[in-house]
Amino acid sequence: MPRPPRAHAAPGQRAEIEVLLAPWLPDPVDRAFVARCIVDEGPAHHRGASYALLRLLGLALAATGGPPAEPGESAPIVLRLPPHLRRGHADEEYPLGIPLAALERLAPRGSAAFKHLLECLSDGPPHHALANAAMVCLLDALLRRLDGRGDA
Repeated sequence: MPRPPRAHAAPGQRAEIEVLLAPWLPDPVDRAFVARCIVDEGPAHHRGASYALLRLLGLALAATGGPPAEPGESAPIVLRLPPHLRRGHADEEYPLGIPLAALERLAPRGSAAFKHLLECLSDGPPHHALANAAMVCLLDALLRRLDGRGDA
């Protein structure tokens, strides 16, 4: 059975995600790029799920008073280009990373478990890895707010 044409994000969805990402991505071009990757790329069910989960996390964070004043240290997500597209350039990084403090709640930094979590969250196509990073950013901010370490 032929697949239906690929639908893009509903009007306003990308803008809503951009607003959520602003504390971590102050540059509007970076923010627009990451939001586009999350809600306009990949299978429709991933785009819709990422949008819904990010918006729900945003609502939870807003209910606690908003994002922390200063996002913490993050690990980069590598933009892995296939060898034929590299043309002598090393891999670059996406503008959004994965907050390390959030993962330290699950495993000690530097441990095999920590490295495994980081690898799982940052691996895969851009719509997966960037949605994961955005969700961990919001979860980190939410957890910091709830335990009093992220007061604005």
